[in-house]
Amino acid sequence: MATEEVLRKTLRNAEGKPFAKYKGITNTFTMDDFELLVDEVQNDRTGHSRMRVRVPMRLAAFPEDTWSTDIRRTALEDLIARRFWECARTYARSPIPKTDGGEVYIPRPGQEILRRGSVSVTKFYVEVCFTADLPSSAGKVNALATEELIFVRIRTIVRESMLYGAYKQSKLYYHIHTAENAEHIRSSLPGMGLCAFIAIGSVLPRREDDLAPMLDAVPFDCDDSLRVTVDVPNGEPVTGMGIPCGFTVITGPSRAGKSVLADSVFAGIYDHIPGDGREYVVSVPEAAYVMAESGRPADAVDASPFLSGSVEAPEASRVQSSAVSSPVSEFLAVSEAVEMGSGLIILDEGFSNPCVLRRGFMSGDDPTVPLSELGRSMGEAGVSMLMVSGDESAARLADNVLVVEGRRVRRASVERCDGGRQYSRPADRYPVSKNIVYEKGRKEVSASALGIRTVEIGEYKVNVPVAGFFDVAQTRAAADAVIAARELMDGSRSMLEVCRMAADAVMSSDPDDPGKMHRAYVRPMDLAAVLNRHPQMLCIQRS
Repeated sequence: MATEEVLRKTLRNAEGKPFAKYKGITNTFTMDDFELLVDEVQNDRTGHSRMRVRVPMRLAAFPEDTWSTDIRRTALEDLIARRFWECARTYARSPIPKTDGGEVYIPRPGQEILRRGSVSVTKFYVEVCFTADLPSSAGKVNALATEELIFVRIRTIVRESMLYGAYKQSKLYYHIHTAENAEHIRSSLPGMGLCAFIAIGSVLPRREDDLAPMLDAVPFDCDDSLRVTVDVPNGEPVTGMGIPCGFTVITGPSRAGKSVLADSVFAGIYDHIPGDGREYVVSVPEAAYVMAESGRPADAVDASPFLSGSVEAPEASRVQSSAVSSPVSEFLAVSEAVEMGSGLIILDEGFSNPCVLRRGFMSGDDPTVPLSELGRSMGEAGVSMLMVSGDESAARLADNVLVVEGRRVRRASVERCDGGRQYSRPADRYPVSKNIVYEKGRKEVSASALGIRTVEIGEYKVNVPVAGFFDVAQTRAAADAVIAARELMDGSRSMLEVCRMAADAVMSSDPDDPGKMHRAYVRPMDLAAVLNRHPQMLCIQRS
C-alpha cells in the first residue's frame, strides 16, 4: 500500500519512458477520499488496465438501511453501477487530448436489477471494478495525462457515483424500494396460488432496443374479476392481475398483445428499474420459455411423458440424438427445465409446433402427447404452464382461459374437458465433461459470450434462444460458469447441483478474479440450457 504522493512520484519518474514502465503503478494507493487499487496494467497502449476504486463507508456514508438486506444491497449496487457507467460516459468517454488513452469503462447495465460483479457494498466500504486506458504519447508514458485520468476523471466519477451525498435521496430510495416491493410480491406468489403477477398500469410493449417501454403504448389493464391486491413493504398496496398456478391459455385476436404479455411474464423472473414499465410484473424465479429449436442435440433426456413409440426417439426415457426435430426439441426443453426446478413453462404458438401444443385432426395414433393434454396433470405436479394459443381444443383443456383484447385481459368461460393424461417428472441426469473440447487456438480452455444468447465453448458456438439472459453480463457469467463446471462434471453430481455450484463460483467476491466486473447473476437453469445444447455434452441417468 502506498500514498498518493508515491503514485505521483512513480508516474513522473516514468515520464517519457517506454509504456512498460507503467507496470510500476501496480499497487494500492491511498488518497484522502478513496483508495485506488491497480490490479493489472495493460501491456501496451491498445490494452486495458484493471482497476478498483474503494471508498470507506465512513466517507461513502450510505445509510445502513440502504444495504441492510440482500435485496437492498443488490439494488444499491445496481444503482451505483448505473451511475458509475453514466459518469464514465460523461467524463471519460474519449481520450485525453493529444494522447491515446484516458477512457474509463464499466459494463452498461440493462433494465434488470441484478447482482453485478462490478460493484460491492459492505459495511466497511463501497468498491467498483472497472478498466481504464492509461494514456501515452507515441507509445511513451505520459505522466501528466495519467494524473489527469486518476486525479480528475476517476476522482470526479467517484465523487458523483460512490458517495451518498451525490444522489437525490428520493431517487435512491425509490430504486431500492421498487426492487424490494417486487421481491416481496415474488415471495408472496406461492401463498396466493399464483405463478405470475402483472400490475395494473404496467407498460409491457418494448422499444426495439429493449431499453425502455414503447412510446404511446397502452398501459395494461384487466377485468375486476382477475384483480388481486398485494401489500408491499414500501408505499401503497399494488393491484394487478394474478395468473393462477396450473394450466393457463392466453388467447385473443391477432396483434392484441398476447405474445407481449407472455414475454413480460418471462422477463418477470427479474426485478426492473423504475421507469421500465414492468416494475411490478413479477413471476416465479425459475420460469422457463420454450420454443422450437430444430437441430439441437439431446443427451439422455427423459421425455417419456410426451413421447411414446416415436421413430425418432424409440427410447423416450433417454432421448439421445445429435440433432432432433423441431417438435421433439420442445419436449426436451420442457423436461430439461423441470429437471432444473422450473415451476412455470411459457409457450407461444408463434414459436412452437402445433402438434406440441394440441392434438391435430385425425392424429389419434400420433406418438406425441401434446402439452395441452398434460397441462392439468403438470399443474398438479407443481409445474404450471402458460400457453399463447388460439386453438379451441387447447383452451378447453386449460384450468384458466384469458382473453387479451386491446391490451385488456378478461376471463373466458369455456366448456372444459379432461386431457386424460398423467404427467411424471423427468429423471435426473448426471453430466460428464470428458467429451467436451474446450481448446481454441493456443488456449487450452476457452469460453466466451459472442452475443446476448450465444456462448462459444472451445470452437463451437452454442445458441440458446430460450435462456433468461437479458444482459450480456449474464451471458459472460454463463460462459465463465461453463469453465467452472468443467471440473464438477464428473458424473457424481446432478445437472442441478453442477450448475448451482458453477453459477455461485463465478459470482464469488474474489478481488483477484479478472472477469469479475464483466459478470451479472445467471440462473443455474440457464447455465444448464447452454450445456444441454452442446453437441459434445455427455449425461448419464442412474438406475
